[in-house]
Amino acid sequence: MDDGDFGMNYSGRIVIMSVVIVTIVALRSYGTIYYNFPTLQFPVIGIFFLLASWVLGTQYDRLKFLSEKDNLTTLYNRRFILEAFPKLITSVERRQGQLILYFIDVDDFKLINDSRGHKMGDQVLQRIANVLLLNLHKKDLAARWAGDEFLILSTSTDASKKEILISHIQNELKQASRDFNLNISVSIGTAVYPDEARTLDDLLYVADLDMYSLKSDRRNTRDEVVAARA
Repeated sequence: MDDGDFGMNYSGRIVIMSVVIVTIVALRSYGTIYYNFPTLQFPVIGIFFLLASWVLGTQYDRLKFLSEKDNLTTLYNRRFILEAFPKLITSVERRQGQLILYFIDVDDFKLINDSRGHKMGDQVLQRIANVLLLNLHKKDLAARWAGDEFLILSTSTDASKKEILISHIQNELKQASRDFNLNISVSIGTAVYPDEARTLDDLLYVADLDMYSLKSDRRNTRDEVVAARA
């Protein structure tokens, strides 16, 4: 796959090539000053090392991406969130702020896979990931937590505004449903640090309960509508 497929950045390549360029310039300057090395001679060896550094940098960026990101959605993966969470909490406590965890579960995802195929299921997950990214604030983190489960960790908004983010996500998924000619929706549970829980596991537990409560309420409402029509 090329860099676009992986969504990698160029940090490894930039760092390694910068070091190689500085080294080449220093060595040529040293050779010119002390050994009368021709300044304008074509740097064959230097070009070779630049190409080698690009290849090494590409491999570094690829490995770094795979260690932090989900390959399908390019969101962060579970491993990255587990490592980043303590740092986020430190930042929140220093500011005496809040962290909101949004736990997002795709409704009836198995039905989508069974009826439309896994390729369509992958496209749905990618579209949902794009919707999440579009609604993030600068310092928020979004991750694919499991197969059809996503996570947002937000330190940019307070708890009173969490319904705004949820509403934006749900509204944009209505457009996705029209584009795919398929019902695409998610259930989103939330938990607030430090008000409702203080560890990642506890926040997930609270958000999971909240999410399933919403699913249950929605299911009961749907059953009541069906019964009323019968």
